[in-house]
Amino acid sequence: MDRVEALIHRLAPAAICDDCIVERLGLAALHQASLRTRELAGTRAYERSEEPCSLCGEPKSVIRRQVHR
Repeated sequence: MDRVEALIHRLAPAAICDDCIVERLGLAALHQASLRTRELAGTRAYERSEEPCSLCGEPKSVIRRQVHR
């Protein structure tokens, strides 16, 4: 599990935007988070949607890990 995936996993089921991922992990560029979140969104465990980010509160594209009960 990489750092981006680990952060999303820890926040589950809360959603997080790419900008907050970059800020929290100290990444050099937004594309580092964007590329990885697009990859994860293509899997069953993660979903991407347009809604407020749980950290910054801004309405934008966010990703979350789906928590199955």
